[in-house]
Amino acid sequence: MGLRVLLVDDDERFRAAACRALAADGVEVVAEVDNGLDVAAAAAQWRPEVILLDMNLPDIDGREVARRLQTEESEAVVILISTRDAAHGRRLAAGLAAGYLPKDQLSLGAILELVPNGPPSRR
Repeated sequence: MGLRVLLVDDDERFRAAACRALAADGVEVVAEVDNGLDVAAAAAQWRPEVILLDMNLPDIDGREVARRLQTEESEAVVILISTRDAAHGRRLAAGLAAGYLPKDQLSLGAILELVPNGPPSRR
């Protein structure tokens, strides 16, 4: 079984493309969410190992969602994603997430580079 991921992004076309690319890498996207309000419930229901969280959501900023997830009981590793350049994204993700990935670099390898020991459930 592949890495279990919850994908959070309001762009349906991006989610579809990301799901195809991640599936080709053996990643299992267990659920997709298009807004920040539903992330905690989806994480509790699907228990992903990694949450790929867009910074620019229509209802709640992705950074605020990441802050809220820190207080939840989810053991999922949060990785912020966006179209921002890598250096700027990393600065915004600092202290809130395991790291940042530009959307065009999304892959299993890139995810695992941010979680070198693997997600908590795989340790």
